Amino acid sequence: MAKFCSKCGNELKEGARFCSVCGNPVKQVQSAQSEATAGTNEERQGVSSQQQGFTAQDMQYQQMAGSAAPVKENKNLWMIAIPVAILVFLLVIFGIKGILSPAYLKPVKYMEKAINQQDINLLKKAVPDEYAEWMTDDLEDDMFDLDSDYKIKIKVTDKEKIAKKDLEETLIDDYYVLDSIAEDAKAGYILEAEATLKQDGEKDTQDITLVVVKVDGKWVIVSGL
Repeated sequence: MAKFCSKCGNELKEGARFCSVCGNPVKQVQSAQSEATAGTNEERQGVSSQQQGFTAQDMQYQQMAGSAAPVKENKNLWMIAIPVAILVFLLVIFGIKGILSPAYLKPVKYMEKAINQQDINLLKKAVPDEYAEWMTDDLEDDMFDLDSDYKIKIKVTDKEKIAKKDLEETLIDDYYVLDSIAEDAKAGYILEAEATLKQDGEKDTQDITLVVVKVDGKWVIVSGL
């Protein structure tokens, strides 16, 4: 590329340090050009360095974001897996029926077990305390007047919830429940059930009606014994 003297405009020879016409030093022009070139190069290098730094930082953030996603997903999976594992464990240990069985059926199970095991103490758990006081050991033979080779099964087939506003009146007027129990009852169900007795290879089924109520946080049978 041709160079010219900054003073007189004469074309300079390659590598000349002074203008052959006016004697103006060429070094100043070259230095200025070198400095301008150097400044441009430094700016370019600075931009390049910033681009490289941004790219590296950006890549680092992307890697961090990319690695964080699976961790969050794994955490969510663990939060789901742990309750499921506990539920499966409970179902295996206690059985599906034991976990899902409504609380108001508990006294029915006590009664069934009491008859099969001829245990008056189990029967006391199925009734209000006022009824349990009447069940002395002397009555045990009369209450379980069956041979040892038998088994009873009580299956609830239908239920009707007693409206809370009618609960006390229904218990007293329709099922002759003690006033003190009816007044304290918080909820109640009328249960239709099938009582199946198996004995000596024979089976007999009868329809029965049981009334259960919740008194002092406990479900008990108040009618149908």
